[in-house]
Amino acid sequence: MIIKDLLKGLHVETTVDENLDIKGVAYDSRRVKEGDIFVCIKGFASDGHKYIKSAAENGAACALVQAGETYEEGILPLVICESTRVALGKVSATFFGHPEKQLDLFAVTGTNGKTTTTYMLEGILEKVGKSCGVIGTISYKAGKTIRDASNTTPESYEIFRMFREMVDGGNKACAMEVSSHALAMDRVANIEFGYAIFTNLTEDHLDFHKDFEDYYQAKKKLFYQTWGGSFINIDDEYGARLFRELKEDRIKVFSCSAKDPEADFYAEVLQKADTFSDIKIHRNGKELAQYRIHIPGQFSVYNSLGAFAAAVTSGIDPKIAAEGLDGITGVPGRFELVKNDKDVVAIVDYAHTPDALIKVLDTANEFKKGRLICVFGCGGDRDRAKRPMMGQAAGERSEICIVTSDNPRTEDPQAILEDIIPGIEPTGCTYEVIADRREAIYRAIEIYQPGDVILVAGKGHEDYQIIGTTKHHFDDKEVISEALQGK
Repeated sequence: MIIKDLLKGLHVETTVDENLDIKGVAYDSRRVKEGDIFVCIKGFASDGHKYIKSAAENGAACALVQAGETYEEGILPLVICESTRVALGKVSATFFGHPEKQLDLFAVTGTNGKTTTTYMLEGILEKVGKSCGVIGTISYKAGKTIRDASNTTPESYEIFRMFREMVDGGNKACAMEVSSHALAMDRVANIEFGYAIFTNLTEDHLDFHKDFEDYYQAKKKLFYQTWGGSFINIDDEYGARLFRELKEDRIKVFSCSAKDPEADFYAEVLQKADTFSDIKIHRNGKELAQYRIHIPGQFSVYNSLGAFAAAVTSGIDPKIAAEGLDGITGVPGRFELVKNDKDVVAIVDYAHTPDALIKVLDTANEFKKGRLICVFGCGGDRDRAKRPMMGQAAGERSEICIVTSDNPRTEDPQAILEDIIPGIEPTGCTYEVIADRREAIYRAIEIYQPGDVILVAGKGHEDYQIIGTTKHHFDDKEVISEALQGK
């Protein structure tokens, strides 16, 4: 692609020949190929401006740099812009032929519930015959390709590359998790979404955001780049605030509630059981449809409500949307029952925030017949403030807590556990501290009695544990199954 076409719409200064032929786009100097434009991105651990020489050695044709940053001149022809992060998205969209314009884009943001909601959207869209790609925490699905996710929301270049794969692979829509990191770092700044869903906002990521207000404002950005409709859980404190503020700014917004029958979309829970919930949806006071979701818990009611409301507003028949939700039997690592022949009720869940842990424990308490045994920990190199809050949440809702390692990363696992304990102790809950996660799970199986429920929280779908900077294979479901062999 000729560079003057690639840079169309960008305000830049450049001495690059406007007819220079660009073969590709790269933002990692190690992945540069002959004829690429190298986009210098400044991150937390490294700065692409330091690697222009490396990019040149790999064959880069020119470099896109950010005004005000330090970089070596005279190595490559330079294009200078105000923000290379924003520019990367614009250049990527142009390079791949604006595939986003050929997809119905559904975005989901919030602290908890994003993954489940995207899976529900996928189920509804597939039911109506609209093949759906997915970008999120568990995996990236584009066309017939499924790959493990590196980030909940990847860099803009990866997003547009996957959009291109989706279009070429026959997808007509995409359900996408949009994280606060991605919004703050302009990874989705060049995307206009059709429909956006807000699930909730609770304690998380305060190692990245300077405070909770900054976290909220990052989430809020999404709804100003959405044209078809925004769907807000107003039963959440921050959701209620967001709805008011979007309404004041004349954004096309719809309220979603399981408490307020006057909401634009109201979910009436008809029946709850240990494996499902029956729900009737009303719109502006009129019944729209009824469906059964096979994931227990009030959080699943909210997730399904957001997915249903967005799908129906996009033009999908309510009854077909309901059938799509009926067909979803579960989401990997989200309140997932580990099947076994020992009659042991063991559940794994990704809950790694205080609010998420509260929700899954409350759900487990609804159907336990004996004790609730909670195995959990907290991630290293992440928000320390939530550690005692996690301890309190577990202690108040469990008969027994086994505190263990999650992904300690570069922190001392024992130091993380000591940050959790002050939250548990005042609750009076019986607890044990076992740093080795495998031993902790085995211990939970060992003390299990008929009627008990074991909840292993924090990792869910993840099949690894990060110790230091190394990923080790570790799957909670596999370890539970191994432990059950000796039961």
